[in-house]
Amino acid sequence: MSSDVTPAVRVRPASAGDHEWLYDLHESAHRNLVERAYGPWEDEQQRGFFAPLVDDHEVFVLTVDRSPVGAVYLGSRDGDLWLELVEVLPQLQRRGYGRSALRWVVARAAEQGTGTLLQVHRVNDDARRLYASEGFTDVGSTPTHHLLRRAPQS
Repeated sequence: MSSDVTPAVRVRPASAGDHEWLYDLHESAHRNLVERAYGPWEDEQQRGFFAPLVDDHEVFVLTVDRSPVGAVYLGSRDGDLWLELVEVLPQLQRRGYGRSALRWVVARAAEQGTGTLLQVHRVNDDARRLYASEGFTDVGSTPTHHLLRRAPQS
């Protein structure tokens, strides 16, 4: 079952048939970030990191005109809805798809009566600005990430 995010963006649960596309999306959306933070992208290592993302989270595909444009990975942590990842194809970024997906996640958390928790890599200033503009505030940090939370919507 799909649900509207905006008139242009829809969200559907990922299926097993999406797995390779999801990995390709992950590489295209994160390769530059990984290389800036940790060094060269090593495909075998990254596939090893990626498998648990799919296995341990609820994964949703973002579509526009029935074409996949991004993905959202959700879990739970500390009583909140945990946004593990939101990814949009690089050539389609800055069109509001990520923001729409983020708002969908926050609304889903509100339906569950929880806040939304996420982490953003320290080198990902653009994402951090997006999250701040959507009401997320700093609640902690690690050597590599900022932990952000948005309180439950009333």
